[in-house]
Amino acid sequence: MNASVPRQIGSLSEVMELVEKFFAATSTNPEVRFPVELALEEIFTNMVKYNASGKGDIRIDLGVRDGDLVVTVTDFDTPRFDPVADSPEVDIDQPLEERRVGGLGIHLVKRMMDRIEYSHRNRTGTITLHKRLN
Repeated sequence: MNASVPRQIGSLSEVMELVEKFFAATSTNPEVRFPVELALEEIFTNMVKYNASGKGDIRIDLGVRDGDLVVTVTDFDTPRFDPVADSPEVDIDQPLEERRVGGLGIHLVKRMMDRIEYSHRNRTGTITLHKRLN
């Protein structure tokens, strides 16, 4: 199941509707829904926020492959930025007032997903999230 959504925060409702339709149309384990929604929301909003001048829609694909729920998010007009490798490390043991700003959302995505892949070619960045179904 897939959709191309406008590059704006207001499109987040369309993104969540896509997830809702996917879960309604498949027999996917409902326990993976929350972490997938949270991770997808973080990745999508980061693409909008940090590439606001990008042109065109952002494409989202959801499917099941090899026992994983696979979510692919593609930005067709973006400089290279691997959110997993290029995001600052977060020391969650530090008090809030001593932590550096940024990186907490990606930290959560890393913790909730079983695997994250990133590719970039010809100004097209793709983030693929994998969540085991069992």
